[in-house]
Amino acid sequence: MISKLINLFKIMVIPLGVIFLAPIILTILNLFGLKTYNISLLIIMLVTAFITGIISGRKVEKNGYLNGIILGVVLSLVMFLFSLLFKNTYKIDTLIYYLIIIGGTTVGSMIGIQKNNEKKD
Repeated sequence: MISKLINLFKIMVIPLGVIFLAPIILTILNLFGLKTYNISLLIIMLVTAFITGIISGRKVEKNGYLNGIILGVVLSLVMFLFSLLFKNTYKIDTLIYYLIIIGGTTVGSMIGIQKNNEKKD
């Protein structure tokens, strides 16, 4: 159990770094007049969640979807707690955003476990 938690935290390093750095970089770009903040952040987080799911899926042997859902929920909770610090308002868009992140990690994890199983064959 402890080793699973340690592996989860190792996997979470990449998306947590993106969570903290992407908004800063996109804010700087917005200062130059580029109005692409919301869609860019969604795409960056979706790709990050997908890649994190693939990495996570390669580390497990079965139930890739469950592993991806757990990883996505943890990632969404971290993002939710982080956004509480800045007192963001929450709308249906925020829930959809978190569901997209959970979906991205789930699909990525299923692909990662599939690639892992193909490599073993």
